[in-house]
Amino acid sequence: MSSYTVKVGETSVRARSLQDAQTVVMEYITDLLARDPEAASQGALMANKAFSAGTVAHALDTHGSWQTVITVQGEQAKVSITKRHWWRWRNTGL
Repeated sequence: MSSYTVKVGETSVRARSLQDAQTVVMEYITDLLARDPEAASQGALMANKAFSAGTVAHALDTHGSWQTVITVQGEQAKVSITKRHWWRWRNTGL
């Protein structure tokens, strides 16, 4: 069993499923689009394509993490997902 840690900007959120993690990421990207539609649109399209093509799931299964950077108002907004295994939490007491 796995869960995920999603880091958007400086905020970390735990998600029970990849679909929940995707929801967190897309809500954050929607906020970025509202602030700077022209700059954030390319990053939003890339993230959406990465989820729908299975690139995010593959990176999580292969490397345990996925990340991207979206530039908004001249600043970089970092987005990452880290896969956590239930047995790892249990064995470390988390």
